[in-house]
Amino acid sequence: MGVTQGAGLSLKWFRDNFCTAEVEAAKLMGVDPYYLMDREAERSPIGANRLLYLPYLMGERTPHLNADARGVFFGLSAIHTKADLLRAVMEGVTFSLRDCVEILKGMGVETSDMLATGGGGSSPLWRQMLADVFGLPVKTVASKEGPALGVAILAAVGVGLYPSVREACSVMIKTNPPQEAIAENTPEYEKYYRLYTALYPALKDSYAEMAEL
Repeated sequence: MGVTQGAGLSLKWFRDNFCTAEVEAAKLMGVDPYYLMDREAERSPIGANRLLYLPYLMGERTPHLNADARGVFFGLSAIHTKADLLRAVMEGVTFSLRDCVEILKGMGVETSDMLATGGGGSSPLWRQMLADVFGLPVKTVASKEGPALGVAILAAVGVGLYPSVREACSVMIKTNPPQEAIAENTPEYEKYYRLYTALYPALKDSYAEMAEL
């Protein structure tokens, strides 16, 4: 299991602190604020105009088991806009999830597709990032209730409706058509991911020093 502590939390933190205008506009329009934030992030290119985000708002678990790790915007300059910061947050979380999968790859685990659930999974932009960064099709579960569906699956097995969790999943989990990777985007993201992976080792000692202040 791989865990990014500040995945959806990163975007929620950004919304709550920097997207008052989007929240108010969303109320008037009758839409989710994240919908407007997606539209804004789409204005920024891959790599967010050379801006990276480390999503360690709550420390980190995978692949860096470090309670002292903290979030970072790297490369911030006067050219950057809110759209760039939004996109950097979404890309940084995606890169963190890629870190988790790289560990699994090292253990011989092969992946052929992905399932995106929860709030982040409802964002077409974020799903496209995932597809492009991993080079895999990304599916969404037809049911919006991921945890509740999981409980229902376990309950169905528990009362004997299905002989195993695997068989219950094959019957009860329905997916929407996959979102495919855009081939030319994958190598572009790869350049930024490689730089992203170099940042934590460079900052590890500084995190420890900060924690002692």
